[in-house]
Amino acid sequence: MTTLHRTFMFLAILVPGSIGTATDEPVAVDEAAASPADSTAVEVPPLVRVWEAHAVLNVSRDHVAHIVNDEDVVFVQSSSGVVTAINAETGREMWTALVGRSDEVSMPASSNANIVMIVAGPTLYALDKFTGRQLFSFRLPSLPSAGPVITEGTFLIPLSDNSVVACAIKTLQYLERYNKLPPGIPQAIAWRFATGEVIRRIPVAGTERVGFVTAQGNIHVLDIGGTQAGRSKFEFLMKSPPTSPLTLASREEEYLLAAAANNRLYCIGMNTNGRMLWTYPLGQRVSEPITVIGQDVYVVGDEGGLIALELKSGLPIQTPNDKPFELSDVTTLVSVSEKALYVYDSAERLVTVSRKTGKVVAMNQFNDLKVPVRNSMTDRIYMSSSAGYIVCFKEGGVEFPIYHQNPERSPIMPEIAKPAPPAAAEAAENN
Repeated sequence: MTTLHRTFMFLAILVPGSIGTATDEPVAVDEAAASPADSTAVEVPPLVRVWEAHAVLNVSRDHVAHIVNDEDVVFVQSSSGVVTAINAETGREMWTALVGRSDEVSMPASSNANIVMIVAGPTLYALDKFTGRQLFSFRLPSLPSAGPVITEGTFLIPLSDNSVVACAIKTLQYLERYNKLPPGIPQAIAWRFATGEVIRRIPVAGTERVGFVTAQGNIHVLDIGGTQAGRSKFEFLMKSPPTSPLTLASREEEYLLAAAANNRLYCIGMNTNGRMLWTYPLGQRVSEPITVIGQDVYVVGDEGGLIALELKSGLPIQTPNDKPFELSDVTTLVSVSEKALYVYDSAERLVTVSRKTGKVVAMNQFNDLKVPVRNSMTDRIYMSSSAGYIVCFKEGGVEFPIYHQNPERSPIMPEIAKPAPPAAAEAAENN
């Protein structure tokens, strides 16, 4: 009897608050996936199980509706509206809360360094990311058509009236506390931008601008703040509906990546006047979000193909044998480390692929974990069951997670002084 089966027998009706269990167990590897003589298998360390945890949900009627993560927290949202926040590194349950009314339809959580926001029904709820304390709730002027994107002081959300609205977080916190707006603030909404077109996908926010795409395939980029807040900077016409969410890559520049129904991938400069930097013919429809790790762009097609492109040029990445980096039979890109890609295939296996050679290194089958969690924020691997049992894996020998998108949030490691050379030590003693 596995740990999972024993846990489910214990969870009769409602799973109580759980504590993540750190295990650091090596994961069994399917030896048939990689030849022992293949040096690639040596280059990529085997996976180690870091922790396992349970989300809070009613196992007799609930299931996991959404799982999202950032660098600090894994958020598990049940179909009944209960949110469980789990420490991304230790698996410890940080808090649980019912957000909105029970069984109300909700959207996946969005977070920044300190706040998590969840839209349930017509209301947006903002909570402290680490404690679960509600900071404010705000009934939106119309039903949301996609989730919010959060900047340091503002959130922006598309509405069903074909507009995008921006609200200052401090203004709504004041309204929550005093039941009125601050002096000099005429309304809770700071600005609104009407497009006349349906917006079904979450916007992306850079340092100064926000971008979103309409159902017709028009990309709008606006100023977030300042005297030009809410003003259009440019509009890019793809002439074909979008098939996946916008992706923003902030490197030396800010790049917008968009996949369209004409099977093309577009890369646009976010801080330009709408200049297209490059475009690439995909050859198949792309519904999965595009993943950018460092200077590498990974695209998973609906027919199971994965390709890798260079961010700056849009050219295919080449393997050492001068062939394009391509994979087949991929349903989800789960995570990326310095040395490997971790993908989910049609046989529900977690496949390890060398980033250098593009060869399969290992395959793992987890019978109890059928829900891979797409993690583009760090190199950690999260797998879940539909009943909220979650396991975290990492590569052996990698102590601290790699922050792909926000390296400035990485923990500051202490500097340890190197021991002095013997000659210098003797001189110091003589003095």
